[in-house]
Amino acid sequence: MEHLPNIKKVKMIKRVDHKNDQPTTLIEEAYRKIKQMIFNQKFAPGQRLVNKDLGEMLNMSRTPIINALNRLVQDGIVGFESFRGFYVKPIDIEEVWDAFGVREALEVYAVEQAIKGGDADDMALLEDRRLQHEAYTPHYYNRKKLLLDSEFHLQIAAMAKNRVLKWLLKRNFEHVFLRARLDDYDPRRMASSALEHQRLVERMKKKDILGSVEVIRNHIQKARDQVIKILSTEESGEVLFK
Repeated sequence: MEHLPNIKKVKMIKRVDHKNDQPTTLIEEAYRKIKQMIFNQKFAPGQRLVNKDLGEMLNMSRTPIINALNRLVQDGIVGFESFRGFYVKPIDIEEVWDAFGVREALEVYAVEQAIKGGDADDMALLEDRRLQHEAYTPHYYNRKKLLLDSEFHLQIAAMAKNRVLKWLLKRNFEHVFLRARLDDYDPRRMASSALEHQRLVERMKKKDILGSVEVIRNHIQKARDQVIKILSTEESGEVLFK
């Protein structure tokens, strides 16, 4: 069993977040910024996270950095080993299967509840999210494209009027997007993914639960297969999309 370094209980230091005009703590700030750097692939899966380096990058002392890293360990995004220290925890194929299995169950439920409980304003916002995702067409998959995609799916969860559901789905996205190298996503997937979003919205507008569930299952399984293909290729050393 892995043991985390002992951290003394520290007094929570308040800092004003001017963007949201809300008080936050240094630990929370460090947590958010380190997670954002991992998402932006400033650190690759498996790469060590050195306390001193992070402190210099964030202009913070050791204590909030260590506490933030421990929180990321609890989230499953960062790993810790006694002789290695903290590192970005890679994701393997088995965990991808597990994560997408959970995602499929969550999104099937979300679609069903969104159709039953969503109103015209909710559907209009979903259509707006769909169009934003479709309109942004970079030459390759980047983090913005992934965020736009996740915002579309999270809007469906929001329409279900279930905050726990939305939180669980967001955490599911984070575990895959933060820990897998997704730069090798096939860019041809952008067009087919946008079309699947369109089909889903059309069926949801008609309150076609069975048709909507079929579309969302197919959509998620295709995304899962692409991530598994990328991870399998990384392990074999092959080159994708020549």
